[in-house]
Amino acid sequence: MSDAEAQLVTTYLEAVWNEADPNAFEALTSPDFAYHLAGQPPRDGAATLEFLRDLRIAFPDWHVEIRNVVASEGSVAIRWSGSATHEGPFHGIEPTGRRIEVSGISLYTIENGRIAAEWEQMDSLGLLHQLGGL
Repeated sequence: MSDAEAQLVTTYLEAVWNEADPNAFEALTSPDFAYHLAGQPPRDGAATLEFLRDLRIAFPDWHVEIRNVVASEGSVAIRWSGSATHEGPFHGIEPTGRRIEVSGISLYTIENGRIAAEWEQMDSLGLLHQLGGL
């Protein structure tokens, strides 16, 4: 089961985070999906899609690369790196045109063959530093 769950998460990362496909989000996540980004309140599915849309406005070429995958029954952990060009406003920072790189770890809970929750911890301080926001 954990191989199928790992494949589900890698498909999600490619389709949702790299290709910005809202239909894939709906197909791969559960109706009660919750996204937990460290330091922020949880987001439901609709708020997560809004967050992803805003991310694409700020970083239209956002791309995640998977570095490691660890899966066990019902859980998948991913160590990832992301890169993009800052072309739109982001957390009050006007576009800089800078290329950024950030890394993080995400943990996914799988229920009934769909992603029920995502917990993400990323180098937010490093991202803000690269954008000149500190």
